[in-house]
Amino acid sequence: MPFYGMMIRLNGKNEVQKVLFSSGFAEGMLRKTAGSLVGVPVGKIPHFQLDLEKGTLVWEGCHFSCCRIEDPPGSLLLIQEENVCEQLLAEIVNRMTDALQLYDAGGNIQFFNRAARRMMGISLKDEIRGQRLLDVFAVDPQYSTTLTALATRKPVAQRYDHYKSTTGKDLMTVNDGWPVFRPDGSLLGAVVREQDVGMIKKELARLQENQQILTRHLTRQLSNASQTRYTFDDIIGSSALLQAAVQLAKQMALKEMNILIQGETGSGKELFAQGIHAFSSRKKEKFLAVNCAAFPESLIESMLFGTSKGAFTGSTEQAGLLEAANHGTLFLDEMNSMSLGMQAKLLRVLEEKKVQRIGSTREIPIDVRVISSCNEDPFQLMEQGKIRRDLFYRLASVIIEVPPLRERMGDLDELVSWYLQKHKDGGSQPIHTITPQFWQLLRNHDWPGNVRELFHIFNYALSMSQNGILDTEDFPTYFLRHQQQRPKEILPTASERTVDYGQGLNSLVQEYEKQLLADAYLHCGCNATKTAELLKISRQNFQYYARKYHLQMKKEK
Repeated sequence: MPFYGMMIRLNGKNEVQKVLFSSGFAEGMLRKTAGSLVGVPVGKIPHFQLDLEKGTLVWEGCHFSCCRIEDPPGSLLLIQEENVCEQLLAEIVNRMTDALQLYDAGGNIQFFNRAARRMMGISLKDEIRGQRLLDVFAVDPQYSTTLTALATRKPVAQRYDHYKSTTGKDLMTVNDGWPVFRPDGSLLGAVVREQDVGMIKKELARLQENQQILTRHLTRQLSNASQTRYTFDDIIGSSALLQAAVQLAKQMALKEMNILIQGETGSGKELFAQGIHAFSSRKKEKFLAVNCAAFPESLIESMLFGTSKGAFTGSTEQAGLLEAANHGTLFLDEMNSMSLGMQAKLLRVLEEKKVQRIGSTREIPIDVRVISSCNEDPFQLMEQGKIRRDLFYRLASVIIEVPPLRERMGDLDELVSWYLQKHKDGGSQPIHTITPQFWQLLRNHDWPGNVRELFHIFNYALSMSQNGILDTEDFPTYFLRHQQQRPKEILPTASERTVDYGQGLNSLVQEYEKQLLADAYLHCGCNATKTAELLKISRQNFQYYARKYHLQMKKEK
């Protein structure tokens, strides 16, 4: 591959003798123009602006890189198309606030961006390419981030370093380094990023400003998306467990109380939340929802409570979700992900029914119904100190338990039928047959991702199906692999065991509790709901103990 796209041979008088092109270079007008250049002095070529000092050429409005090579008695002009991507990448790297350094496999400098030169006191005019790292920095070779990444061929993360540059500047930095490899696996070099205290302060300030911009727009977006899409009619399934939850939700929707919805990930908690709002007296008011696990605490605080102008750099007058949902419903999804500090702030608002924007002393009265959700047993979370008891009692005037799919497998046919009908155009052709083997694998699965996982499976299966038939080869690989794993055996009954009193009282009590749970589970035909009723504990409590003692839960049909 030639290192030039076009070569112009000049004689001793700087007149064009010959013009050569590489394949595919400058197709069109330039090729036609080049034929008339022979004998023309290079300085008189029309629209030909050559700057050899900068290595640039602008010809007929097109930009090129150019260099001159002496070839007595004349010279050669080697012209190549401008590398736009390379220039853009160089500009991006130079605009980075972090110090970025590039080295070859031998630890020789290839490039320092502007931030790196500025941090080290190296002038932009100083040529450092090709110099050895140890000639530029007074640093321990055994602790150098760059040399470690090159020697171990592994990334180095957040390494503190204290060293001097050749200019005598004392440097304290936190570094990250990554080895870079060629396609054949051989080592090409390393990339190192350094940050000193000044860089980190500037970055934190910039990130805070960006966060506030996102907060404003996210809050507006969530505030504007105030209409519910679902009602109780959109909850698919006629099993007793599900219908009991729906009936309780309908009953509580008509009362002015806060509701906690408990259910595993993917079980349909937001459908219940929207259904409650749509069934309540607040149905004509706003329904706003926020996933508390999706945002950092500082962002959640701004989104919930709002901000006042001047509270911090870049802050503006912005209503929070609690204020925006006034007279309506606010759904706090996965509220158990909130820190205890944030829970305390939320509790104060719920108790006083007033909200203060961040940075303001003015209290704004609010009338908001709060529906929250939790993907773990809230009672256990309280025992573990992850949920404040006082907040729990404010949020959970009533608890609605959404059953997991494995405990309502009788709804599987309805869910599948609904999905296929809704997505009848999603496959290569409408599905008319589901093989018994496909159904069997569906019924044998324990569905840790619940209905969301079921629909994910069908989304994949529809795209893979052939001739309108769903068969076992249409399942994702992970699903089939999971089916091949054999479940652990359930513990033997207490009558089959010998007591070792030497274990001590605490160990014996835990072992007895473990065995009692296993025996009750077997007695109830391996049905978690019946076992919980027998032991007079909630189904979630039984599942907690099952996880605690590693009891293997059989798949419920």
